[in-house]
Amino acid sequence: MGRFVFLLNTVEPPKHIATPPAGHEIAVVDQYAFRAQDLVGADGLLISQHLDEVHLGEHRETLEVFLDRGGTLSLNGPVARPCLDPPGQYHALPSQAAREWVIDMGAPHPITAGVAAEDLTYRRGVIGFWARGFFEVPEGATVLTRFRASRRPADWLWQRPEGGALFVHPGNDIWGYAGDATSARPVFAQFLDWASR
Repeated sequence: MGRFVFLLNTVEPPKHIATPPAGHEIAVVDQYAFRAQDLVGADGLLISQHLDEVHLGEHRETLEVFLDRGGTLSLNGPVARPCLDPPGQYHALPSQAAREWVIDMGAPHPITAGVAAEDLTYRRGVIGFWARGFFEVPEGATVLTRFRASRRPADWLWQRPEGGALFVHPGNDIWGYAGDATSARPVFAQFLDWASR
């Protein structure tokens, strides 16, 4: 099973971070106490949409070194101040009409295996939780989901030439879906499985 680090910038860790799925270990580290040593022996770093992006940017070199040595970084949310390039700048979809937020599946991948696009598009009958915008995809990245109308990427995974992998999800934190009673439920566990392969 894998070992991960979650940077905390809320009162307490989310439920599925505090009790990780499938036997994985997740160390919770206060964002403002984060040091390079926290990543020693970790398979992945989980970055929430709620983090202080300015502070995280001060750790760019630490993040790049972690990736260079083979780690996986999961970046969630519509990041306004990216800590790495890529992903670069977040772009809201030009039209914010709900029909633009319908999701299609992209390339088959273990992270999204068995997941139905409809269960990403709608959560408890409401559209738009999965994603409402995108980051440009670097050359060689795998698009896992995309917006049906615009064909813009939503989720993507990039195996960096220098080493390591970057998983970018431009919407609500993926671990928030781990308690859903839909096919979206296993996405977080499948990400952890893949990142610790």
